[in-house]
Amino acid sequence: MKHTIKMTNNRFVIGILAIALVFGMMVVGCPTEESAPAFIPLGPPSSVGDYANLEPAMAPNPNRAVARAGGVTDITIPAYLLPSAVERAARAVTASFAVHSEDTAIAEIVSQNGTSCKIRGLRLGSARIIVTVGDQRATMIIAVSPSDALYRLPVYQVRTLGDSTYRSAWWNDTRPDYSLPNDLDDYNSEPTYQIAWNWRNPSTSYGASGTNCGIDFLAYYVDPAQGNRRGWVKTTYGFGGWHYDLNGVSDRMTNGVQTDGNVKLELTPEFVYDNGIPYLEIRHKLTNTGLTPLTGQKFGASADIMIYGNDQAPLTYLQYGALMTDQTSSGSITYLPKIKFRLVCQNVQGVDNVSTLWMGTYGSERRYVYEDRRQDVTGRDSAMNFSYQNINLNPGESKTFVVRYTQVQ
Repeated sequence: MKHTIKMTNNRFVIGILAIALVFGMMVVGCPTEESAPAFIPLGPPSSVGDYANLEPAMAPNPNRAVARAGGVTDITIPAYLLPSAVERAARAVTASFAVHSEDTAIAEIVSQNGTSCKIRGLRLGSARIIVTVGDQRATMIIAVSPSDALYRLPVYQVRTLGDSTYRSAWWNDTRPDYSLPNDLDDYNSEPTYQIAWNWRNPSTSYGASGTNCGIDFLAYYVDPAQGNRRGWVKTTYGFGGWHYDLNGVSDRMTNGVQTDGNVKLELTPEFVYDNGIPYLEIRHKLTNTGLTPLTGQKFGASADIMIYGNDQAPLTYLQYGALMTDQTSSGSITYLPKIKFRLVCQNVQGVDNVSTLWMGTYGSERRYVYEDRRQDVTGRDSAMNFSYQNINLNPGESKTFVVRYTQVQ
């Protein structure tokens, strides 16, 4: 297996190699075709967005918009609020747009013309925009992210889903998923409500993959075809989450911590906005708590994937890691996905390249946590693993390995 190399060291090493290459060419002249040096990249892309064009297309969502603080975005009348073509030909259609009274500190209407409006993001958060056409009304959601290129969310801005102060901003009676976990109120989210997390401990019983021992994620879904249908949905079957293994020992992690002899694994979730994209970053800290060196250490995680209500969620291997969607098919017709969930674990600044990434089917994933299979999965009950391996630690030494998750709608 390929030893994990820290991103911060990549640029340093690449810089040294590049200088050496140029110097070598000056001394020996132009290399022959057989001896030409391999291309040395300048470094990984700064954001997963640099790979977004490689993802499958998804259904447009007129009920969701994004903006940066200080930036302006346009929204238009959702198609489901428009009358039939015959009625539109007979009379003009006019809509009014207004920011929900509880959200005026997050966004403001800059201008509107009856068919569209410009909205300015004011500060980090999620604002509801009320669109009214005649006697019909719908709520659109605009997520406002920080203007900073990189913003790490302070702890005081993290929100638990059970906090009644913010609950009305994301809750709606017409929910897309009614089978929510009993510990929903304990999940942690961020002000734009894109993703939420909670621990999965051996004392809990969720999913169908055995003893809980890790962390679970929820994604926030806004229905593109209905005006008031939104809420939290699954990313793992039965909210079972990701099951962690340390050196072949599983079923032990509690509140993100597991030990095996003199090695300790600690998970630290943190919300990060990178170029406006909200991520949940998971830092894995592996520590040698003993007095002698440790070699060949490894840890990994596995999950039975379920996106929204699709237990056969397609998995697509991409340069940044893996994409999970709710895409479905019926006969020869394939419907565009309405929600995407990304595991970002390689080739992007800010994360550490995994040693293995396994994409397969439910029922065997926990046995293959340290195996590598980077192939797309469709039409099957999907599952996924990743791992970091061949880790050496001196006495008292710690090493950190970072992956990120995000959802797209």
